[in-house]
Amino acid sequence: MRNESRFSLRECLIEDCDPAELSSHRFDTVFCVNVLEHIEDDVAALRTFDRALVPGGHVLVWVPAVPSAYGPLDAELGHHRRYTRAALTGVFAQAGLDVVSVRYSNPIGLLGWYYNSYIGRSRVHSPSQVKLFETLVAPWALPLERLIPPPIGLSLAIVGRRRA
Repeated sequence: MRNESRFSLRECLIEDCDPAELSSHRFDTVFCVNVLEHIEDDVAALRTFDRALVPGGHVLVWVPAVPSAYGPLDAELGHHRRYTRAALTGVFAQAGLDVVSVRYSNPIGLLGWYYNSYIGRSRVHSPSQVKLFETLVAPWALPLERLIPPPIGLSLAIVGRRRA
């Protein structure tokens, strides 16, 4: 039995990480949920991820979508941007990553985000709205997305691959 872990969690600010040290780990996957929108130079961050991967390794990213939904809560959370499908695939291409798949998620949540951005001018998440979504919407809407990918949504998920 080998005494080595097949999983390594790396927590750091990408701007503070030593790219050579990251590359030495030869990661096969980089996974970011609601991170890329906080990084001012998203292309540079993706290039760092690309260099840290073994050839054929993957970058999985989940980001907020639809720039027109950007509102006070986005600003409060420190978001530099929300993405379109084209913009997100574009930054992956600029970083030298091949796009394997990209899809929107949560179109119903997008309606709520628009309401909070333009009518409520919310700067914090509403626990009652989150509970309502989790109770009434998520149980049927999110599984439905697996069968019928939505054409737009609150978030985008993308899988990129390092070129061999």
